[in-house]
Amino acid sequence: MSTASIYHISIQTTAGLAHHYFISSDGTFENSLGWGPKGIEYKGEGVTLTPVQQKRLEEYPEKFGEYNIYNNNCEMFAWYIITGKRHSGQTQTNYFTAFGAKIISLGQPVLTVRGMEGYQWEQAIAKKLNEDLENARRERWKQAQAKTDEFWRKRDSK
Repeated sequence: MSTASIYHISIQTTAGLAHHYFISSDGTFENSLGWGPKGIEYKGEGVTLTPVQQKRLEEYPEKFGEYNIYNNNCEMFAWYIITGKRHSGQTQTNYFTAFGAKIISLGQPVLTVRGMEGYQWEQAIAKKLNEDLENARRERWKQAQAKTDEFWRKRDSK
């Protein structure tokens, strides 16, 4: 494999206005390294990085946190890994894509490796609360039914 470089492909759902940036040694997305909502994305055979770039890759999630389409996106990731400087022309110089990314980021679910643990806890807590709520509803229904049954039992025994 040759030296890793930054490439991009159009994101079809944005009519080509936005791009997904990735790092590749052979220029293909099939063998690439990228950044997205699930964290670092490895595809195919991966890429060949220098030791400095490999160190940047290893520190990236801890240093910059979770993926965010506006302020921690795939383009910033690719530039940082290759050059050591974060840059996103899509959000720092292009008004239209910056505005769109900011709007999307406000409601974007983020499930990176670090965020996944919090998400799993949130889901477990929500599941337990919903189970407790359902059990309380069932118990309340049983108590109401017992009162109704008792009413009819007393009435019919007269």
